[in-house]
Amino acid sequence: MLDLARLFSRVRFGEAAPRDEPHRDAFQRDQDRITFARPFRRLQAKTQVHPLPHDSHVRNRLVHTLEVASVGRSLGVKAAGLIEDRLRGAEVSPQEVGAVVRSACLIHDIGNPTFGHAGEEALAAKLAALSADLPDAPSDLAFFDGNAQGFRIVTKIDMHRMRRGFRLTYATLGAMLKYPWGARDARSRGGTKFCVFETEAEAFADVVRHLYGIDDPAAAPRHPATWLVEAADDIAYTLADLEDAVDLGIVPAGEFAEIVGPIAGRRTGEVASLRGSAIGVLIDAAAAIFAERFAAIVSGAPYGGGGLLDDLAAHAPAVGEAFAEAQRVNRSRVYVHDRKVGFELAADEIIGTVLELAFAAAVAFDAARDAERLSRRHRQALTIFGDYRPEPDWPRHEILRAAVDAVAGMTDPYATFVAARLRGIERPL
Repeated sequence: MLDLARLFSRVRFGEAAPRDEPHRDAFQRDQDRITFARPFRRLQAKTQVHPLPHDSHVRNRLVHTLEVASVGRSLGVKAAGLIEDRLRGAEVSPQEVGAVVRSACLIHDIGNPTFGHAGEEALAAKLAALSADLPDAPSDLAFFDGNAQGFRIVTKIDMHRMRRGFRLTYATLGAMLKYPWGARDARSRGGTKFCVFETEAEAFADVVRHLYGIDDPAAAPRHPATWLVEAADDIAYTLADLEDAVDLGIVPAGEFAEIVGPIAGRRTGEVASLRGSAIGVLIDAAAAIFAERFAAIVSGAPYGGGGLLDDLAAHAPAVGEAFAEAQRVNRSRVYVHDRKVGFELAADEIIGTVLELAFAAAVAFDAARDAERLSRRHRQALTIFGDYRPEPDWPRHEILRAAVDAVAGMTDPYATFVAARLRGIERPL
């Protein structure tokens, strides 16, 4: 059985005891650090679903993140209130659970690359090709997942670079680990759906030891707050993606009302009003499912798959059926719309072009360990690394990962600009 007091530890990553943090509690400080971080700001120019929309009402990755955090906070407080008697002995309040969930929601997509999930696939495909020809490449260099990149950002490469990253609480770090294993784990799906690169294996093991008191990272369970983070994400993007599809003319407003109405409890009203009511119903349902499954969630068993909303149809059949229909429409019409697919085809070319340049520069830098000894092209390529430029004393695997950090960290417009320049095309930012 997991120790709830330990799970909601206020100790910061790499430290031995909680800090005295007057005026702001530890979890609020986590949220403030995330909000002011450069990778968080970059989410405003990264694709959520619909690429570079001209309609400013359509969500980008930052707006999506803020909405997930709003849902997550409410869901965390609601769910914790249903198990408050269990939390009381650990001296954890529902508000603190809500704060941890919100913090993890704020970073749940912070590692997602340019061009959204299409960018993840493009990065992984290009890395597989580049690393195949590289002798002694790190064993997981051919893989990429935004979840693992996010863990790398907040524990190592941003804010306090190579010195514990954001220095968030262990509770927040545990809550962000949606898939608590590495790329080579059998539970990884074809090199995706994992949370840890080999470069952060030590950090992951430290988080697992601190929260769960176990020495084998492969046996890590899921943090209870992670179930709520995942549900908040599923609720927010399913309804918001469908709402954006109405704004873009992909789904008629009347059809939206027919799909979402059974969740909201009414079929009349504006699209935004129906979406808001439906979110409230889904928060209540997810909180109830969490309370029902709480004993299993805190059993300490390694996580094998599944989420809270998998039980939605059994908990509330009409709501579950309507939510499944919303997901089906998104998959069959929204996520495969011509405008989106056409842009994703271009994203493959853009990411492939930029990563090839950055990776070649990283390989050359690893061999020379001195930028002045590089060719003019490789020296110039290092300038696009920005915050992620490698240092001469780094181990090889960190230098190669720096190329991935640089490209994954680019915004959609900047990656497009760099790729155009490499082809001799003048394109304004």
